[in-house]
Amino acid sequence: MSTPSGLWRARPDPESTVRVAVPSHIGRRASPAIDRRTCTWIAAGALISVLMRVRMLWSPVGVDEGGYLAIARAWAHGHVLYRDVWVDRPQGLLVLFRMWDWLAGGSTWSIRLMAMAFGVVLVVATAVTVWALVGHAAARWAAVVCGVVSAAPVLEAHTANGELLSGAVAAAGLAVAAVGLSRARPLRWFVASGVLAGIALSLKQSGFDGLLAVAGWLVGAALFTRSQRRAALRRLAALSAGVAGVLSLLIVNGASTGWERWWTAVAGYRLRVENSLVGAQWANLRESYPFATAVLGGAACCALVGAVLVAVAARRRETWPHGRHALILVVWAATAAAAFVIGGGFWRHYWLLLAAPFSALAGVTLSRIGRHAPLVLACVVAPCLVVSAWVFVGNPRTINVRAFDDGRSEVNVPVARWFASHRRRGDNLYVLCFSAALYADAHQDPGYPYLWFTEVRHGPNAHRLLVDYLGDAGVAPRYIAEYQSPSTCDPSGDVGRIVRRDYHQVTVVDGIAIEQRDAPTQDPTLGNHVA
Repeated sequence: MSTPSGLWRARPDPESTVRVAVPSHIGRRASPAIDRRTCTWIAAGALISVLMRVRMLWSPVGVDEGGYLAIARAWAHGHVLYRDVWVDRPQGLLVLFRMWDWLAGGSTWSIRLMAMAFGVVLVVATAVTVWALVGHAAARWAAVVCGVVSAAPVLEAHTANGELLSGAVAAAGLAVAAVGLSRARPLRWFVASGVLAGIALSLKQSGFDGLLAVAGWLVGAALFTRSQRRAALRRLAALSAGVAGVLSLLIVNGASTGWERWWTAVAGYRLRVENSLVGAQWANLRESYPFATAVLGGAACCALVGAVLVAVAARRRETWPHGRHALILVVWAATAAAAFVIGGGFWRHYWLLLAAPFSALAGVTLSRIGRHAPLVLACVVAPCLVVSAWVFVGNPRTINVRAFDDGRSEVNVPVARWFASHRRRGDNLYVLCFSAALYADAHQDPGYPYLWFTEVRHGPNAHRLLVDYLGDAGVAPRYIAEYQSPSTCDPSGDVGRIVRRDYHQVTVVDGIAIEQRDAPTQDPTLGNHVA
């Protein structure tokens, strides 16, 4: 049985293990299909990722996914994106949530199904990439490792966060390019890979890891291999064309929406407020590191060994043969690590960026250690399974607290129920000042653009907009759910004065004070609404 051109090519043996190095060159055709046994392993890895998410399927939606859904709904209802509702993400993410919400008939909990589907895509894409670059045996092990570690609830893998969504599409783009490397007519494959890479970037700015892995490899081929320079440059051009096609749509839409607002949201805000050099959340890194170690530690160790194996095998080549394409896996791990560091937030779900490339290289290692591979696999995934089981057996009412130490999701549900039972036509609700998912649970469009703490404190004109919103009797919310004190949201005290003057507490729901508006604005220095 022949395998795709890769780091090793298999001898025909019962286990289809990859052992013998045979040079091949760009343009040689690979095996037309993955064998049945490898497909079975990949399906098993995908099934594992689904089963690990089932327990969390009906848990309350998380802050980020709920916020994205609320913004997507408001956009669909006519609110202007990046003006009336604001998030520091490209439009593709909101398009995805908007389409999913339409298909799901407005079901809030169904976004967990979307996370499940993208988790399957991530596993399959990772395994296909490894198959195309290394061979069947490595792809089988990679599928199982990825199926476990990429679905860990302590890394918020059950939520539809940007890292999971963009990472799955980026991995799919890399898989298409990896297969295209060995096709007789590869340009169409690289255009498709570029389109997927552009979509990944439209879901989150950090979705560049797969794109840079392929582009970096092609640039290296063009620079250091004269015989393959023209082919590499053509493929790089095809890849770039695919990316440019998607990004041009984002730019055109951004210009029509308001160029300055769009650019601030997708680039300027991150450069100015939060990245690894400015406003980095090092406390989050210290908090999330132990959980990431439990989930990814074993895979990381195997990935390091796999990177060495790939590098040593590539060094034995005298030219730039097809076998050296396996180095793309090493570049992928490096670009994913760069994406993780550059973000600066270091939230638990940021670690998902590393799950697929680590699993890919771990698959290489496991494919080379023979009969000891099952034991090593058990050691790699056992800590992740243990910590996941700890989450699953917890109190159903506080399962999200165990998963990612956030109790707001559990409280949002009863607050949303209270609001639904008391709202009258035209009533609206404001979350003081951040629990974004409540808007999704309550099916309430936000009246204030900023739904997360950092944006409330540092978003463009955030303070003035909040004072105008709460202080203007014509647009002010009837109810305020006080998740944080006004001084937390606004140290200047302006918001606190408005709340004390115009609102009174009517009840407390699961520890959250509900304030109701009872007086118009009297102070002309507070609350002059600007349309």
